[in-house]
Amino acid sequence: MSGLDDLMAQSQDRWASAARSAQGLADEGLGEAVKAYYMLYLPVGLVVLISIGSLSAMFALGDDPANWASYLTFGFVLAALGAMIGGLIYNARRVRPAAELGSMDVMLSLQEHEQKHVRRQILGKAAVEPEHLGVTRGAAVQLRKNLATQLVMAPPLPLVFIPQAVPGSSEIWWLMAMVLGAQAVAAILLAREFRQTGRFLSHTAGQMPAMDA
Repeated sequence: MSGLDDLMAQSQDRWASAARSAQGLADEGLGEAVKAYYMLYLPVGLVVLISIGSLSAMFALGDDPANWASYLTFGFVLAALGAMIGGLIYNARRVRPAAELGSMDVMLSLQEHEQKHVRRQILGKAAVEPEHLGVTRGAAVQLRKNLATQLVMAPPLPLVFIPQAVPGSSEIWWLMAMVLGAQAVAAILLAREFRQTGRFLSHTAGQMPAMDA
């Protein structure tokens, strides 16, 4: 029995350590920050940069309709560069301050199977365990912030492939279209997990009022 008691004590210690790391963690507007980025800042930035890049290429290479793909490619490359720099700045100034993350990974002290179970609870794939709700909510906040950062930094790479995925733009446009499709699926999955973590925090907020202080 002493072996079983030791295992139980170790488990309790792990969860107690995780609970301490989870104290004070809160989502303070990650959803609004990501929404503003995709509804305002990113679209406006893309329109401006693609226009500037395409017109600059047109003046540099000559106004020849046959070179439309080159003009467009230059515009999208400039937009991708702008999205990368802008995403880094936006993440630092708007996304990072929109969550209280603490200084430690909440799940660092947990074993792998415990971490997986916590994540399954957050994503709605397992029943929520009330006794560990503080830890699960803290982990959800940290996960949601990481997903928010990935979403903000997702646009640059697809932007590079868009001009090459247009039929007739190159001999391998179909391959570029497949790559672009795979990137779109990955972005959709990220957005889905982001919404699921937000839904979890919203549904459990009344059970852990101290987490929202």
